[in-house]
Amino acid sequence: MAGYSPRVLTVHTCDRALVAWMGGFPRPLIDLSRLRRFDAYAVGMLALLGRWARALGGRLRFLLPEREAVARALVATGLFEFIPGGYWTDRPLPGATAVEGDFVILKVEGEEGIETLVDSLAERLDARFPFGEGANRIIVKGVFELLQNIPQHAGVGLKGRPLFGFCVLEEAVDHLHLAVVDQGVGFAGSLKANPRFRDVTTAEALEAVLVEGASRFDDPGRGGVLRSIRETVRENAGKMYVRTGDGAFLQEDVEWSVGRVPHFPGVQISIRLPRYLFERGEG
Repeated sequence: MAGYSPRVLTVHTCDRALVAWMGGFPRPLIDLSRLRRFDAYAVGMLALLGRWARALGGRLRFLLPEREAVARALVATGLFEFIPGGYWTDRPLPGATAVEGDFVILKVEGEEGIETLVDSLAERLDARFPFGEGANRIIVKGVFELLQNIPQHAGVGLKGRPLFGFCVLEEAVDHLHLAVVDQGVGFAGSLKANPRFRDVTTAEALEAVLVEGASRFDDPGRGGVLRSIRETVRENAGKMYVRTGDGAFLQEDVEWSVGRVPHFPGVQISIRLPRYLFERGEG
C-alpha cells in the first residue's frame, strides 16, 4: 500500500488511500501521478491531512498528476493555499485554470467565525442558483450546523493533537457535493460524555447519532442535528456517507447501512444532492 497511486480519488476510494497515507504520517507520500478525477471529499481530506501534518512538524509529499489538466484543476480548488508550509511537490505548481465544477473550501478556526463563513457561501449559492432558493437553504443550513459541530463536539476530551476542520463544496455536472471533515474525537468519543453511552461502540454510535438523534447531552431538546440532516438528504433524493473511527454509515434513497472501514480519527461527512434541485427551484 505504500506505493498506492489512485486514478480516481473520491468518497468511494479515499479509505484505501488513507491506509497508505497514514502509514507514513506526518510525512506521507501522496502519489497522485496517475490521478484522473477527484471530488470534494478528497480535497477536504487532503486539506485536513496537510494542516495536521504541518502541526506535527511534517508535510505532505505530493507527486502531482502527470496530466497537466488534472494538476491545474487540483490547484484551482485552492487546496494548496489552505496548507501553506504543509506540503512539498515534485515540480512547481502549475497555474490554476477554470474547471467544470467549482470548489469552495472553508476552514473552521473557531465557533465565532462560522456565521461569516456560511454567509459568504450563501451569497455564492444565491448568485449561482437564483431559482434554487429551497435547495440553497438545505446546503446553507447543513453547513452551519455541521461546522458548529466541530468546535462544539469534535474537540470535547481531545488530547494529544490539535483540532482541524474543513468544509468543501463542489459544483459537479449532475450534483452538488458537500464534504465536512475533522480529526477530533469522533461520534463514540463525543457520546461517551453522556453516561448513557459510556460503553458505546462505533457502529452503535453511528446509529445512535444518525438514526436516533442522540448526542452527548442528556437534554432531549439538544442533539438530533445529524439525524435531521440525514432525513433531509433522504427526502431530496440525495446520498450521505458518514465516517467515524472504524465505522461508516451510508444512506442511499431510503436505505441505510453501517459497515467497517480502516480506522481514522474524527468525523468525515459527504452529502450529495441532485443538481436539478438547485436549477429548477425544487427542494
